[in-house]
Amino acid sequence: MTTGHFSGFSRAIIDPMAFVTLDPANLVPAERYRILVSAIAPRPIALVSTVSASGQPNLAPFSYFQVGGNSPPSLVFSPTNGPSGMEKDTLRNIRETEEFCVNLVTRDMALGMNQTSADVPMDESEWGIAAFNQVSSRVIRPARVAESPVQLECRLFAIVEHGDGPGSANYVIGEVLQIHLREELVGSPESIRPIGRLGGQMYIDTATGELFSLARPSGSPNRQ
Repeated sequence: MTTGHFSGFSRAIIDPMAFVTLDPANLVPAERYRILVSAIAPRPIALVSTVSASGQPNLAPFSYFQVGGNSPPSLVFSPTNGPSGMEKDTLRNIRETEEFCVNLVTRDMALGMNQTSADVPMDESEWGIAAFNQVSSRVIRPARVAESPVQLECRLFAIVEHGDGPGSANYVIGEVLQIHLREELVGSPESIRPIGRLGGQMYIDTATGELFSLARPSGSPNRQ
């Protein structure tokens, strides 16, 4: 690598032979997953609460998550299909009710968030496993996570499916109907400091810059 100059700025001249080009079609799914989640990071975590049509509550974390737009306010997350190709409970619930709540995750919520990724029967709620407290939402049925500093009540706009089988995407686009902030954050939302997902078992605490790891609960599927 050498250094050149352009418009008064120094720039590095990169040897293209220093790169290895990978065709995703020639990689096994685990290799593709490892590269993508390590490269596209850190990712905020949406702890998504839903309720089935029959009233069964569900709580699950997703780091395939981002703000979508501002007029109207929207966000998107992707609950990918599981190892068997089946849809996750979160996605099924949203299809049935068209409602969900996104709760941002801070460091003191990390252990509880991690527990909600466990593979539990459909008739068992992750709320009890994580020991989070529920707060009633204002305009949707799913509850908010009391411990979260930011809670976003959402109505489904669209689900965009991409691919099929294990690991295929389901982009859930939601319109934000209500925003709940801790009182001290109202005047300074820039001070919100959630944790972010990195590759492997690694996370970053954006409040301190500290890196930490969390092993997935035994038997849990790949978590987004």
